[in-house]
Amino acid sequence: MSGHAGVVHPLDDGFAGLGGSGRLNSYSTKQDQLAANLGWCFAANSAIVDPTAAVELKLYKIKKDGDREEVKEHEILDLLDNPNNVHTGEQMRHLHFTYMNFVGESYIHMLDRGAADFVPAKGKLPLALEIFPAHLVQFKLGTTYTGSTVKYSGHEYPLPAFIRDLNPDPANPFFGRSIVKAGALAIDTDEQMKQWNRGVFDNGARPSLIFSTNDPLSDDAYNRWKQQFVDEHTGTENAHKPLLIEGGDAKPYMLSPTDLDFLASREFSMKEILSMWRLSPGMLGQVENVNRANLDAGIYMNGITNVVPRIRQFVRQLNVTLVKVYDPTLELDFVNPVPEDQDAKLKTVTESVGKIMTINEGRAKYGMGALPDGLGETLYMSNTNAPLASIADGTARPPLASPPVSAPPASDTPKKSHVGVKKTT
Repeated sequence: MSGHAGVVHPLDDGFAGLGGSGRLNSYSTKQDQLAANLGWCFAANSAIVDPTAAVELKLYKIKKDGDREEVKEHEILDLLDNPNNVHTGEQMRHLHFTYMNFVGESYIHMLDRGAADFVPAKGKLPLALEIFPAHLVQFKLGTTYTGSTVKYSGHEYPLPAFIRDLNPDPANPFFGRSIVKAGALAIDTDEQMKQWNRGVFDNGARPSLIFSTNDPLSDDAYNRWKQQFVDEHTGTENAHKPLLIEGGDAKPYMLSPTDLDFLASREFSMKEILSMWRLSPGMLGQVENVNRANLDAGIYMNGITNVVPRIRQFVRQLNVTLVKVYDPTLELDFVNPVPEDQDAKLKTVTESVGKIMTINEGRAKYGMGALPDGLGETLYMSNTNAPLASIADGTARPPLASPPVSAPPASDTPKKSHVGVKKTT
């Protein structure tokens, strides 16, 4: 029987411990990278992926003169809207962009009849599209890129049966690199802080106690006292409940200034993580020092730096791998999700109308019809208010100048008065 007199027990086997292993996670594997889809990374990914997956896709027919004509209905659009029996088109795109963010790669498998692999060919489309869990896929580079293979769940597939996308790793451009891998240190530091924070406050949302005894405690007595303390003095339902100590002493283990500074540093960690995702805190509901103007600016910048590049790359990959192979005259595109700057638009139209833009052209910018009888089809020269056509054919005349102010006639010149003037001889 071992004694426990004068020993301070770290009650982490029945109380709150510090949490965390103390070992930094390098997120070297795909599984570890996807496991980081928690906390700030989850929120940041959602802020990017949700609007990106919702972007409307459009199909166009390229004419011989280079102009494009929109195709409203087509098998390609049906396939992208309903790729399989499990996911909608938007859900599949949501998974695609999530894998690209966390793993750096995405694999969309094209299926033919009988669940056979589909290899794109002119005039042929797959019956279904299914996305593989990218963190469980093994890509094996062949002697040629098209000769590479994809291994998943014990099966090996030819690469041409996939719409494979990646964020090229500069160290190995045939493989992808994720945001999580690039920011591993900042993300893991935040995770260690969360575990430490949880350990500090897990026991009834307050610091732990240091319990010391004057007399030795047997193992049975210590375990019995520990269980009684857990049952009667931890958790929110036992907050502020009196604690009776006999033959010993209990002192609160208060947070030091260093501990408090450590907790405050989580805010810096959050900002560092969001910087890697190229997001402003206001996009995630952090409204401190945020107003409508800079929040709108944050949404605008998210569209430019995050949404548009991702959907553009996805559409290009679909065109190269599937659409152009099926029909070279077809082209997939998307509706630009970035909201237009209305103030800049109004300023441009206001300053251009009457100079390089007609009134009708300015009205068309706002979806308004033309003025009747061609009233809005004429440009005017500044300072003359004369139509350009009249100026060109010489019929326009500059406005008459105002007549000069003339001096009054001599007869009207007032005579000098001699009243009160003394004549001298």
